[in-house]
Amino acid sequence: MNNVHETLHPDSEIWAHIVADEVIEKTESELWEVLEEKENDISSDFVIDEVKRLNPDATIETDPDRWFIFSSVDIEKLVLPEWFYCNQKNGITNKHNTKSGIYVSIHVYPLSHYDPDYI
Repeated sequence: MNNVHETLHPDSEIWAHIVADEVIEKTESELWEVLEEKENDISSDFVIDEVKRLNPDATIETDPDRWFIFSSVDIEKLVLPEWFYCNQKNGITNKHNTKSGIYVSIHVYPLSHYDPDYI
């Protein structure tokens, strides 16, 4: 699902198609649960876009397949989307925070390791 963060806004065009009217009163955490149930997956594109949005002062590059982030900010200092956390094995992930069992895993490396010619 692309642009999930835009979907959370009640004025978005996508909102009415994905979420029933009764969820408008729910908290953002509850909305995440509803959206996750609808999609069963949150794409790596969404996570990367959110990390970029939440860290405007960081330089963040990605590989074409969107499995890696190269960041000018250390992983422990990155602001992550709600429901996501980082660990050594899975990088940025929602592995234990998803009811569906389907999760996103994006590894984070220092920006100094980014080489667009190699990727």
